[in-house]
Amino acid sequence: MEQITNVITVRKSLAWLQRFHFGPILATALVYDALAELSRAVASTPNSVTPVWPPDGFAVGIVLLCGKSVLPGIFLGSLGANIQAFWGDRNLITLLLSTVAVLGIAAGTTAGTQLGTDLFKQSTRSRYPFSQVSDTIRFLVYAGLLGPIVNATMGVGMLAAAGKIDFFENALSTWLTWWISNVAGIFILTPLILSGYRYLKLNQLSYRNLPKLIFHILNRKIVTPYSFKGVLSRLGIKAIPSKEIEFLFLTSSVFFISLSAFWNGQSIAYILIPLLIWAVFRFGDLGANLTAFLISLMAILGTVRGLGSFASPHLNQSLMGLQSFIVVVVFTSLILTATLAEQNTAKVKLDRAFADLKVANHVLEHQAKTLIQQNRTLERTLEELKFTQAQMVQSEKMSALGNLIAGVAHEINNPIGFLNGSIENAKEYANYLLEHIRLYQQKYPEPSRDIVEHAEDIDLEFLEEDFPKLFESMHNATGRVTGISKSLRAFTRSDTDQKVRAQLTENLDSTILILKYRLKATNHRSEIRVIRNYENLPEIYCFPGQMNQVFMNILANAIDAIEESAMEQSLENLPTRSYQITITTKLETNQIVISIADNAKGMDEATIARVFDHLFTTKGVNQGTGIGLSIAQEIVVTKHGGSINVRSQLNQGTEFLIRLPIDS
Repeated sequence: MEQITNVITVRKSLAWLQRFHFGPILATALVYDALAELSRAVASTPNSVTPVWPPDGFAVGIVLLCGKSVLPGIFLGSLGANIQAFWGDRNLITLLLSTVAVLGIAAGTTAGTQLGTDLFKQSTRSRYPFSQVSDTIRFLVYAGLLGPIVNATMGVGMLAAAGKIDFFENALSTWLTWWISNVAGIFILTPLILSGYRYLKLNQLSYRNLPKLIFHILNRKIVTPYSFKGVLSRLGIKAIPSKEIEFLFLTSSVFFISLSAFWNGQSIAYILIPLLIWAVFRFGDLGANLTAFLISLMAILGTVRGLGSFASPHLNQSLMGLQSFIVVVVFTSLILTATLAEQNTAKVKLDRAFADLKVANHVLEHQAKTLIQQNRTLERTLEELKFTQAQMVQSEKMSALGNLIAGVAHEINNPIGFLNGSIENAKEYANYLLEHIRLYQQKYPEPSRDIVEHAEDIDLEFLEEDFPKLFESMHNATGRVTGISKSLRAFTRSDTDQKVRAQLTENLDSTILILKYRLKATNHRSEIRVIRNYENLPEIYCFPGQMNQVFMNILANAIDAIEESAMEQSLENLPTRSYQITITTKLETNQIVISIADNAKGMDEATIARVFDHLFTTKGVNQGTGIGLSIAQEIVVTKHGGSINVRSQLNQGTEFLIRLPIDS
């Protein structure tokens, strides 16, 4: 049995080890370490400070491409990149501290890389980050800014623990330098890795076929609304250079301008911006990232040698200027690339739509006899589509409003319940205290002078009389809030597939409560009074949520009409004119009648005839959809088997009459 158990244990261990892909892990570690050594050898200042740390850019890129399976390679690469710098002292204690520090730095690098990439993948569902502006910003924030915080924090902590820096004097500046160098490395190298991999994948190219790869890069077709050849043609230039010459001219210009700006100290770095834009428009994301990489590389190499416009006697000032420039260049390049990619996608969709339209037109040309009928059908379909779309928007608004109100009502209930219980307890405690005071006064009728003066100062007799009134007022106030909460819940009552019994006067009251803020007085009119003439109505079977929408549409239209009427009144009539909405409910034979009337300016006969038409509105642009009353008619007539009518006279007002069967 023991042998069998040992065999099973060995197999489980082997299965666990098989999860690790040692080839990619080893390759990742070697590339990370090589980049680190290259950065120290080529791009370090005389003080051994590396302004940009490309290994972190490689780490983020390879994790985004290969997943978490290469994270051990990141750990090993960071371990190898830092181990020589820490093991210079042969003292045993220092050696142990250095070992812990190196392991901590490697762990921080791995954790920061995983954090940034995980946050980015979760927020974008692992999409390519440079096809949308929003995804690009998420990449820059999560992978480029947040992830390096872990790296820098862990690294500075390990440096302080190993005694490499004075925590209180140099921790902040060291952390900032570390963090910005990681950010710059990710900004520069990761986009280049991702765009290069994407280009190879889209064009089905392999690094083994290098000439073909270069040919494809130089002759890459970029779909943009700004054609380079088209611009030259409009300028009358017929001799158009080939893509190879154009690319060579671009890279040469970038190189020589960067050389002048960052090695010779000439103030012409701003000329690189239009060249970067040129690369974005003509060579896409890969060309833009290559150009940004070349600009950043020239700036780094010049600055670390004390040359160029960023060189300064103060190291921190030089590093901040260089790193800020790199971040701005890469940020501009990536955002512009993503914007152009979004525009290209929209153009492709638009071209596809135009192609479909041409096919449809060709079909219509061969069906000339039925063209008129088809156009009429198309117009009706378009109108129905607009109505359906507007109806969906309206439903979404009502749903969002209902969810908001339901949430507010739910949040109100908890503190109100607590207040109700607390008020009762406080009232009981206060009575105990007052009773105790009265008992004390009975037992000690002649208190000391201090007690008498204090009782006069606080007006003890008034407190004994007013305390119960105060608690009663608080109880009444919480009762009012509870009533408001119940009205809100009544408004947000969910519909089901079947009708339920409801008291529509409650729905009316809850709708008025929602619109109460619009009834208050404004600068150009007095307060709108709501007059309720309710009869005792029985509960009816209906869809309460849909009836709320009917009442909301009619009451909102009444308020809009009053607003418009008030705007047309002269200032002299403003104080004397009163506005009101009268709601009347009554019971007729086997049906209930709900009347909603206002005293606004009314409607003419032409408007009355079209008031329930789809998409008909008398309001201005962006003020009305023209579907509110149409939806109300559909709900009342189709869904409830009732009727809705309107009566109106100019300068007299408007009345809507809703009739609903009691037993439907």
